Amino acid sequence: MSQLASAGESASVDRNAVPRPNFREINRTFFDHAEAKRRWNVKTTIPWDKVSDRAVDDQLVTILEAFYATEMYLPDYTKELLELNRDDHGLCWFLTNWCYEESKHSMAIEDWMLRSNSRAKTQMDDFNEALLSNRWTKPFETSRQMLIYTVFQELATQVNYLNLSKLTAAAGDPALQKILLLIASDEGNHHRLFVDFVLEHIAIDREGTLKDVAHVLKNFSMPAHDQIPGWEARGKAIESSGIYTGKQFVKRVMLPGLQRLGINRRELPRA
Repeated sequence: MSQLASAGESASVDRNAVPRPNFREINRTFFDHAEAKRRWNVKTTIPWDKVSDRAVDDQLVTILEAFYATEMYLPDYTKELLELNRDDHGLCWFLTNWCYEESKHSMAIEDWMLRSNSRAKTQMDDFNEALLSNRWTKPFETSRQMLIYTVFQELATQVNYLNLSKLTAAAGDPALQKILLLIASDEGNHHRLFVDFVLEHIAIDREGTLKDVAHVLKNFSMPAHDQIPGWEARGKAIESSGIYTGKQFVKRVMLPGLQRLGINRRELPRA
């Protein structure tokens, strides 16, 4: 295992002797750009007065509800990642900022569900209670593996929201379109920052990082599916609609992700 396999590993490592990624500077650049150019407000940015009543097909609402459910495990994602990276100032501060940005996603979707009468408040309350009764745990053990995982997961999430926006456009709901595109933009920006984090690892330990990339891709799956009630039916609806399939993953997630990391897939060791 590489010396840098985990940012939270043995405290006995001589920190002056081991090169460390410069996550702090990367995070500050991301933060300043987000503050100046990209922040949005759940209450004022979305045209809530233009919500359409029950205009979106029920299957597409069910798919949006599945995306909402995945977003609702944010406290677990944040807890696991913060604990794993507690000794890295740059990563910890980014993750708290990331948590804030991600928290708006579920809020906006739930508000739309209620305002469009796609779901009743009692339905959402019951669903939220069912979601919180389960706990998500990280799929990989080291900080570097989780950073690599999130590179691909965030890009896949952006693809999901962009594809759903195309399928719901015919409903003529400007509020929903705004929500989906705002979330997709956030996910794309998060993806690019995680790419920058992994590039730092590649610059220091390319061989070890490539091994981790191969391991993550071999075992990749989107988060929280085992925790979300009724996921099997929801997953089939997502796949049958063409929003997210194995082909989509390879063409729009894996290959672009590897390209941004400067990795030719033939470089990846068999894992």
